[in-house]
Amino acid sequence: MKKIALFGICGKMGKSMLSELIMEEDISIVAGFDRINIGTDIGVLAGREISGVKVTDNYEDIKIAKPDLIIDFTGPEIVYKNVLWAIENKLDIIVGATGLKKEEVENIRKKAVKSASKIFIVPNFSVGAVLMMILSSLAAPYFENCEIIEMHHDKKKDAPSGTAIATSMAISEKKNFNLTRFLPFEKETLEGSRGAFSDGIHIHSIRLPGLLAHQSVIFGSKGQTLIIKHDSIDRSSYYPGLILAIKNIDKLPVFSYGLDSLIKI
Repeated sequence: MKKIALFGICGKMGKSMLSELIMEEDISIVAGFDRINIGTDIGVLAGREISGVKVTDNYEDIKIAKPDLIIDFTGPEIVYKNVLWAIENKLDIIVGATGLKKEEVENIRKKAVKSASKIFIVPNFSVGAVLMMILSSLAAPYFENCEIIEMHHDKKKDAPSGTAIATSMAISEKKNFNLTRFLPFEKETLEGSRGAFSDGIHIHSIRLPGLLAHQSVIFGSKGQTLIIKHDSIDRSSYYPGLILAIKNIDKLPVFSYGLDSLIKI
């Protein structure tokens, strides 16, 4: 039985994953962490019977629950602090929250190597999205340039998305398209119109009601384009990837980044 503390349990992603996890026979949710609905039973959150486990915002309550694993779906304002706390307390953690800065990820990696914790940072739990990133990195060497358009719901706090940044990183390992944000002849007549710039790739972020999570990786070369596109139309699309991460974290090294650590082509 894997005992799990679910951080960000009251958010949309946290609630969605809770409703699935709570039905797993070999998983027990022993703690819920959030800044809202303090004292609410997690069974009520999941629309099920009273469980006796209540939402807390206190790290000490998490220690008392003695979880085997933390799953973090909080947000950019606290996720880094949560990971450092998990390392300090020798707890394994799967990070599904986005918003970690590159320097924060690197610092986490360095601390993980010296710790007794396993840290698995997963910018996107959708298997389809991970395959999109893998296929994009395979295509990169055969094209002259690449740009990314990512579209998310209007409540998403960070931009660009963690998936877009992870995609740009994966592509740049195979080919560095642009050394600078602008080519010598380029000029923005409206600041920001060329989007963000990460690892040699321009990233354009769209936030609209009605969307969930969508990304297009667009490659261009003489006389042709290639578009690799993925759409998540429901949060349930993340659950198979989450279960894959939970069941395999014990097999991973102390620090891993991306669900592609478990998906091989």
